[in-house]
Amino acid sequence: MPPTRPGPPVFIGAAPRSGTTLLRTMLNSHPELAIPGETRILVDGYRRRAEWGDLRDVENRRRLARWVVERGRSRYRQLTQDPDELVAAMVAAAPTLGSVLGAGFRLYADHHGKPRWGDKRPSVVLNLDAVHAMFPDAQFVNLVRDPRAVVASIRRVGRRYGWGAHGLPGATDTWERSMRAADRWRRRLGPGRFLEVRYEDLVTEPAAALGRIAEFLDLDAGGLDAMLRHHETADIHNRTMHALVSKPVTTERMRAWEQALRPREIAFVESVLGAWMRRYGYEPVAKSVSVPPNLRRRHRRRRNEMRLESARRRTRELWLQVSYRRPVAAQRH
Repeated sequence: MPPTRPGPPVFIGAAPRSGTTLLRTMLNSHPELAIPGETRILVDGYRRRAEWGDLRDVENRRRLARWVVERGRSRYRQLTQDPDELVAAMVAAAPTLGSVLGAGFRLYADHHGKPRWGDKRPSVVLNLDAVHAMFPDAQFVNLVRDPRAVVASIRRVGRRYGWGAHGLPGATDTWERSMRAADRWRRRLGPGRFLEVRYEDLVTEPAAALGRIAEFLDLDAGGLDAMLRHHETADIHNRTMHALVSKPVTTERMRAWEQALRPREIAFVESVLGAWMRRYGYEPVAKSVSVPPNLRRRHRRRRNEMRLESARRRTRELWLQVSYRRPVAAQRH
């Protein structure tokens, strides 16, 4: 039988390459909390909610469930290896979008004998409107990492896996947009539902950082040791991209950006994000280095592109708010 300490869903977000996989693996090791690897289901399903119709109709729930297991971008096998089991759980869920989409996560938690579930995806910080709509009581942990480390890691991984195509300016803009979004939701959600943790604190003082997170989430403090030994049961599939997660906590890559970035690239990041860096205690090191004009131009172009995309997204959401009037919030049992 699973433990009897249910609670609201837990969401982890951040700028990409900020350590969310490490934090997810740690929290998933706690006996009360089950957080699968990235599924790419919840936010994507919410953004397309007009397609699912009235979920009181069992066939509409079935259609939504089939979309989850059949589309190429879904990683539903993070929840269960049996697509029929997932479809059955979603069809049997209460007739709201949050209930149906959340059913697979509840299934994952049940399989692991845990009362509570969560989800991890860096971009969730940019999509907390979707999370808040479907799971109004959800708690959110935002992980913050030195932007120079994030930018260097995005570029390194992007070259290997074909993402992060916008290079240094795009990665810098992504970090800033993530922080701005987190700042808005911090004020809206308040300290009971929004917690911010620095990656550097997580790897240098993991017991203290995890204790703080456990207290925020009202997790049994007795699970701290299991979280500190996360590497013993780490279920990491891509060990190339997340090589350090299956090992004991280490600080070895905390300042790898010093070798990965050229002085002028460091100067660029610091010139754009200096105010944010000071806020989080990241000291600049390239104050006297000039910034290449082409990096500034590319950053302005990238920022303008993302502003246009944000405007298009807001327009789509306004249309959905008018056209889709059905309840989306999950029904808690």
